[in-house]
Amino acid sequence: MKIYRNKTFGSALLVGGTSIGAGMLALPLTTGAGGFFPSSILLFIAFAFMLLSLFFLLEATLMSEKVNANLITICKERLGPVGEFTAWVSFLMLLYSVAAAYLSGGGSLIADVLSAGLKMHISANVGIFIFLIVFGFIVVFETKAVDAINRICMAGLILSFLFLLIFVTPHVEMSNYSGGKPKYLWAAVPVVVLSFTSHIIVPSLRSYLSGDVSKLKKALFYGSLIPLLFYLVWEFLIIGMLPLTGKYGLETIGGAPHPVAGLTDALNAILGIPWVAIIVGLFSFFALVTSFFGVALSLYDFLADGFKIKKTIKGRATLLVLMFTPPLLFSLFYPGGFVLALGYAGVFVAILYGLLPAFMVWHGRYIEKKKERFQVFGGRLTLLVMLIGSFAIIFFQIAATQGWLPTL
Repeated sequence: MKIYRNKTFGSALLVGGTSIGAGMLALPLTTGAGGFFPSSILLFIAFAFMLLSLFFLLEATLMSEKVNANLITICKERLGPVGEFTAWVSFLMLLYSVAAAYLSGGGSLIADVLSAGLKMHISANVGIFIFLIVFGFIVVFETKAVDAINRICMAGLILSFLFLLIFVTPHVEMSNYSGGKPKYLWAAVPVVVLSFTSHIIVPSLRSYLSGDVSKLKKALFYGSLIPLLFYLVWEFLIIGMLPLTGKYGLETIGGAPHPVAGLTDALNAILGIPWVAIIVGLFSFFALVTSFFGVALSLYDFLADGFKIKKTIKGRATLLVLMFTPPLLFSLFYPGGFVLALGYAGVFVAILYGLLPAFMVWHGRYIEKKKERFQVFGGRLTLLVMLIGSFAIIFFQIAATQGWLPTL
């Protein structure tokens, strides 16, 4: 079978593509100060943990007789109204958190570009409004435009990443890989976990692959390897180009109010090669826009379905207000909200795709005594690992927010 017709291969690409988003931009900003090798270890641990959670979600999905059942429906079947409500609220908060991060990051990039082009200071808040007006309205009022612009941005994302890989590697400094302060990595755990999240697509893959367990397992495993590879290369490039400390060091950038724009400025200053910084800026922008479209469309449909809002002109205006008011307020009143919002998104990922699948599988296996054709290995032990790990992710975010952990 030709590879472009292979559904398993296509499904693996869908898993990888769903994972890779703006979380990738946050990785060097949150883990870079921890050093390349300690950060790489954390990436491998997060990869393994999130792959295990994918398999638990797959098992929970296969327990449902409804082939096209989504996560909220599955939670209702296994855990009742409480599970359904928890999934509904967590999913909504996850989308809001990620949307807030994208507004903050995209706004700071636009403000940075306009400030340089117009030779005058443009505040990040102005950039946030421009980003929202341009791309938010496109999502709500013209779906065809979203598809067209998203294809252009995806092409730009791939090309800019390839350019970075080819032309930036000669500029890395090997001495930069020997430093690092691993103490900063504890607070970065929720963001790293978020960066491996592709779980929303599992119910759709079940239908697409006709419930074939072997194909589903291969798609989830190989698909999860794609973001791991991308993230390791991205960390290698950024950590190799920037020092740990100093005005343009990773510690300074990670703790800045607008770290995404700060990353581009730092590379321009350190390397003295404007086109490298431009490519990094383009890659960052394309990553934000493509991810923003996916999140905004999901939020649009989720709110329309959840509140039974018809997509008339009035309904779309209502949806626009419901979609963007909470994330807009967050991004305006929390200037350093990019990393913070992604951290909270990691908490909701831990609830949605860590705790809930584990509880559903536990209920299905040991209370309902369901015998499915696929079960995750390890019995109760791996379920306990998933539950403890998910609670730990939530604790790390709370601890970082309360100042109990070292943060940038």
